[in-house]
Amino acid sequence: MSIKSFGFTNNLFNKIFLLMSISVFVPVALLGLLSYNKSSTQVETVTSQLLQDNLQLNARQINLFMKNVEKESEKMIASRELQTLLNQDPPASHEEEVNFINQMVDVIIQLKGSYEMYVFPKKIEQYPNYRSLIKLSKIGPDSETFQRAYQLHRNGIWIHVWDDNLKKPIFIYVRAIFSNNLKQLGILALQIPDFIIREELASPSSFKNYMFLLTDDQNHIISHPTSRYYNETYVPQQGWYKAEMPLTEAGWKLIAAVPQKDLSGSIDEIKKFTVWIVAGSLLWIAVFLTLILRRFTTPIQNMVQHMALVRTGQLIPFRLPKYRKDEVGQLVRGYNQMISGMSDLLETTKEMEAEKRQLEIQTLNHQINPHFFYNTLDAIKWRAETVQETKIATMVTKLANLLRFSLNNGDEWTTVEREIEHAHNYLDIELLRSNRTFQVYIQVEPEIMKLKVIKLILQPLVENAVKHGVSKLPDGKGKIQLKAKRKNEDLVFIVEDNGPGLQDQASKNIVQIVDNGAPRGIGLSNVHKRLQLHFGSNYGLQIDVDHAHGFRVMVLHPINPPSVKHT
Repeated sequence: MSIKSFGFTNNLFNKIFLLMSISVFVPVALLGLLSYNKSSTQVETVTSQLLQDNLQLNARQINLFMKNVEKESEKMIASRELQTLLNQDPPASHEEEVNFINQMVDVIIQLKGSYEMYVFPKKIEQYPNYRSLIKLSKIGPDSETFQRAYQLHRNGIWIHVWDDNLKKPIFIYVRAIFSNNLKQLGILALQIPDFIIREELASPSSFKNYMFLLTDDQNHIISHPTSRYYNETYVPQQGWYKAEMPLTEAGWKLIAAVPQKDLSGSIDEIKKFTVWIVAGSLLWIAVFLTLILRRFTTPIQNMVQHMALVRTGQLIPFRLPKYRKDEVGQLVRGYNQMISGMSDLLETTKEMEAEKRQLEIQTLNHQINPHFFYNTLDAIKWRAETVQETKIATMVTKLANLLRFSLNNGDEWTTVEREIEHAHNYLDIELLRSNRTFQVYIQVEPEIMKLKVIKLILQPLVENAVKHGVSKLPDGKGKIQLKAKRKNEDLVFIVEDNGPGLQDQASKNIVQIVDNGAPRGIGLSNVHKRLQLHFGSNYGLQIDVDHAHGFRVMVLHPINPPSVKHT
């Protein structure tokens, strides 16, 4: 939209715009600045304390979770069934090992809590089948972890490993199992997925980018919202606020990180609030002026676009979304009255032209009484048969049929069957009256024979094929093909000959007739114009200018055109 559309060149607009700027922008800017200075320090202090309290709460929650896991492990290793089963001698046969496995499965099912539970007998190498069933991630009886667990006696060990199946880190609590007389019986391992520990963490809902992560004593990341950072060295990011809290497990830390822009979000909101007040005020003024201007300019702009459609011949009245009594409404009503007058004038002109063509046809029909022609031709036929001139009799009969079809009381419509018959009669007469012979092939789809078409659209085409096509060839070499078929919702007639084609100057003139409406060859020109007047520019004659040999012309005619009156 141009500057003039908003009225920036108008003095009144400039005055209103200046007054609104002073009365809205300046007070709001001062209020925002005062609020920002008073609130910034207090918001930063409260926010930092809130984050520190949240971190302590979550660290206490993780420590409690780990303590509960340790308590649960104590109940498991104190199980009499488990102690009895592990205190037995290793199996001496396959059957004994199967019995051990069944008993161990029952014990694990009985003791299993919220986590995956694994039990390793002390001499696990003597339990080959049982060992193959245990799928504890990346640690086993030969690991240093198991040895440390035995050394720590009744204290457990927390470790973390990467699970290749889950594509996530997991935590494992390993603890040695001793009998009452302190005999080493085996190892208990509880496997805990990373997401279970992270479910214990609760971040403030006001910070969208608040993040927790766990690191070990080597400052390696052991739990992160994005698993791909596992085991990487933690390096604080610039622009982030970081706070950390040690956990009960030696060396492990819980770290909370949040972008500094989130901490100062409340202050930024005050800044944004001030800016939005000013911007919103200016936007409201611009929108208000735009609505006023568009109320008057949009109908006029749409009317100009509508005029472009009128220039293409579409005489459609212009419609306003709402009735208006102002000058714009009066202009639209006057414009529509002009369109209505033009439409009535064109309709009257069409009716007069149609009536004129009908009168011309009737005048030609009444110049000579058709019955006189028919009776005269019948007399010639009778005399020809009397002297046994069958060729003359046949020619006269076909000529009478040709004349009867052409007149037919001025009716402009016929059927595909009669139109084909009329063209065939014409070709028969040409064969009888000339000393040259040529071959005629007619191919018509049976289902279209009774469909309605405009009369006399094929005879000029076959006449052109005889005059400019086969007549240029040696006697007996000429061929004319007439085809009629249906294509979607249209009828297609094709007339083709094997004459010289577009190499002949007369045929080139025919192309000009169809394309430019030249006066030469008025028969083909009339066929083309009649079809387009009745059915529009999508119908008429189409000449195949790329045809390799001979001449080929196609007639496109709609099926069941609306102007046909069915009886």
